[in-house]
Amino acid sequence: MTRISAISAGLAAALLPLASGIAHDADASVTRLPCWAGYSYSGVASPALAFGVSGTVTMQSPAVVGNGHVAAWIGVGGTGLGPGGSDEWLQGGIAHEAGGTDVLYVEYKQPGDANATFVPLRKVDVGEAHSVVVYERAAHRDSWRVMIDNERIGEPVTLPGSHGRFSPIATAESWDGGVAGSCNRYGFRFSSLAVRSQFGGKWRAFRVSRVLRDPAYRMTLRRSGFSTSSR
Repeated sequence: MTRISAISAGLAAALLPLASGIAHDADASVTRLPCWAGYSYSGVASPALAFGVSGTVTMQSPAVVGNGHVAAWIGVGGTGLGPGGSDEWLQGGIAHEAGGTDVLYVEYKQPGDANATFVPLRKVDVGEAHSVVVYERAAHRDSWRVMIDNERIGEPVTLPGSHGRFSPIATAESWDGGVAGSCNRYGFRFSSLAVRSQFGGKWRAFRVSRVLRDPAYRMTLRRSGFSTSSR
């Protein structure tokens, strides 16, 4: 089974600064293009390092996945961001793989793992809003948890060397399954985004200023989050 992938360091070029104020259609001036080959993203990244990220994810329309998968996730880490350039991440949200259905999920990858561990939880219907919290445990450096709908999911996940090193991300993701030009369809809303800027500290608003933008998907920024969908 194909696993959902955290954002890679190679997507740095897709990070665009947000102009002052809130854009009603962040990519309205961009000519519509075919979906990028491989992975594509439509979301936001925190401009600062943090010790947790939270928000609410709502599926606004059913995913249509011809190849690969789509996902809407909140998390930390990524490709090459672990010790010695290893891959490590932790994320939770909604996913749909080709031939499957829309489900809540958690995924993590630790250095040395051959593959990420993907944990499907339960089916999701259109219009459902689900809270997702990914945080480093107070007094437990490098130990992280995921909570979905106020429920702790699984055991804590150790991400070596992660303390004070990750910039949280909230994004929709599409993977074309290796079939170039395959544009999967989705519609998600992210709201009430927040980050924990101090270890074990209070939650603060997620400053939406770094945008992940694939022109194949529409993105509307709001003061506490964003909506993104197929064009």
